[in-house]
Amino acid sequence: MMNKKGKHFKNRKETNEDIANRILSLAEPGDYGIFPPPMKAQVAVNELCRFFLGEDYWTIVNSNEQANTEIVFEIETRYKNKVNRK
Repeated sequence: MMNKKGKHFKNRKETNEDIANRILSLAEPGDYGIFPPPMKAQVAVNELCRFFLGEDYWTIVNSNEQANTEIVFEIETRYKNKVNRK
């Protein structure tokens, strides 16, 4: 997403194009044809943490792997009743 200035830009909703641009900026560079570019696993977990738990979420642990466990637990417990399962 482009970094725009202005008091109302902060409150506007991200469009699908904005989301695609932001996600692509997190992925590995390169031409992958019709397939999406790869993304490092830790980058993906960090983005899901930001999206579901918020920019201000933090944890105190010894490693990324331990933080990942806490992140997955937090996401699943917060959203367990908000997902439509068929």
